Amino acid sequence: MRCPALNTVPMADHPVINLALYAQTDVGMVRSGNEDSFLILDLTTGKSWTANEDEHSDLLTYSQGYYGSLLAVSDGMGGALAGEVASRMAVETVRDQMLRLQAHGHYAKMPFHERLRLAIEDANVLINREGMSNPEHKGLGATFTAVATVNNQIYFAQVGDSRAYLIRQGKIARITKDQSLVQQLIDAGQITEEEAETHSYRNVILQALGAHINVNVEVNTLQLCQLDTLVLCSDGLSGKIQADEIARIVHAAADLKSACEEMIKLANERGGEDNITVVVAQFSGSGLPPAGRDPIEAASLARSPDTPSAIDWDLGMETERLMPPDAFPTPPESATEPLLPATPTAPQSPPTTKRPPANPPRTSDLAGRRGPITAVFNVADLQEGEPQTASLPEPAPAGSTSPAADELEPSDPGASPADVRLTRNHPPHAPAAQIDGGSKNSRTFLNGLVIIGLVGVVLGAAWYFSYRARQQTALKEAERQALVAKEERKQSRIKDLRERIAELNRSLEQAADKPAVQERRQDLAAHLRALDIRLDQVSQKPLDQLPDLLQDCEVIEKEIQSLTDEVNKLLGLLPSRLTPLQPVEC
Repeated sequence: MRCPALNTVPMADHPVINLALYAQTDVGMVRSGNEDSFLILDLTTGKSWTANEDEHSDLLTYSQGYYGSLLAVSDGMGGALAGEVASRMAVETVRDQMLRLQAHGHYAKMPFHERLRLAIEDANVLINREGMSNPEHKGLGATFTAVATVNNQIYFAQVGDSRAYLIRQGKIARITKDQSLVQQLIDAGQITEEEAETHSYRNVILQALGAHINVNVEVNTLQLCQLDTLVLCSDGLSGKIQADEIARIVHAAADLKSACEEMIKLANERGGEDNITVVVAQFSGSGLPPAGRDPIEAASLARSPDTPSAIDWDLGMETERLMPPDAFPTPPESATEPLLPATPTAPQSPPTTKRPPANPPRTSDLAGRRGPITAVFNVADLQEGEPQTASLPEPAPAGSTSPAADELEPSDPGASPADVRLTRNHPPHAPAAQIDGGSKNSRTFLNGLVIIGLVGVVLGAAWYFSYRARQQTALKEAERQALVAKEERKQSRIKDLRERIAELNRSLEQAADKPAVQERRQDLAAHLRALDIRLDQVSQKPLDQLPDLLQDCEVIEKEIQSLTDEVNKLLGLLPSRLTPLQPVEC
């Protein structure tokens, strides 16, 4: 598949990265309203396109600027119109906050992926407050899957079960992991991917924007390569189309708009029970390296301890320009660079003026995470109210003088750096006995920190096992309720059939005084008794054979209907006092 060319010009100080994309959302075949939304945002110019707006021609093909690009899909949920409100709030809040954060004197210095995390967390707080304060929007929430690109780095942010796929050299890989109950069952080895597609809990998600005041945004990153294609979609699409089918459709389509339309059409043909949203974007240009043959593996980015829990716009009142002046001169209208160059040049170093870091630290270490995806966990939260075994030294009072640098050095030339550190909190020229006491206090302080750390580990482990126990209890309760529902369905079905047999027996008694119909009446009565016995046998079947049980009930129902016709015909010899019995559906 080839995409149209852009009016861009390669610049020696700024390698070009071009985007060609399209987005589309559809109500599906069953729902009356569309609760999905999407976002396409050029962070450099501030131009955006959402599901509530007409197609934005400037964002179908463009050259990526200094601040990069952001794509997102959100699937709303909640009563009445709450789902539509939640998804719209999600994309609009993240759009507005990302633009404000990058222009803010303080937050602009943060790593890009932490600004993205903050924007999504802020959207979660706003949606949660709306659901708590507005009775009409009670219970509203939304999934949120975002993909952002800066230079040749790509970031994935995930809350819920919408998905992001990456197609590279004809192969497709799912980058995001569903935050759902069935995904946890898959990870635990209890079910397979195939079983998850039809599992009764496949629609149960563990996180959503607005569900709780805190949300854990999972962020991953990898390097963007030449001709990489991204596909973002809600579960209305991923629940109907397999990943390899998505790759084939994108590869075979004449353009990205056709690819979106073909995927939505196929999802609707397969039922279309949910809203369907898809965003497809392809990247090319001299700023991207050629794709290698290594497996597509995204590195996890844990939440930085320096990232604040909430945005404070009063920090650093000075703001900077949205674009550094003269960073990207307007290219001549006649200059063009193909979107799909045959031989891409090696990426060059980008400008250094206030540019976000292109390659933030990658880590697969999970120690920095605040907890599993069902909660935001911090050891300090569990220690609230506990006595502290040690504390940091009090700051020096105002007006006091600090010891001079030469006074902090050891008097003994052979003293170690550790000796110097242990004496930094003592007054200059402290007696030897006082210094020894300080060493003991420091060791006590360090021991206290170790004890606190061990207590935190124990409490964390206790919380984790408690959480797993609650999860298992919830699963068992759900299974119990499912069994109760099956039993009720079984008993209701059998009860309806017995009532119809009893009604036919009462109808036959009306013909008891007619000798001409005695023989036929006896045959019908015997047949009804046989059906009653078969119902006794069916009722003894266990619930794990419910499909067979219901099939037996359907056979018996057909025979009852046939007998009903016979009885009505027989009663035609008498004055008509009965109306034909209607079949009862299960």
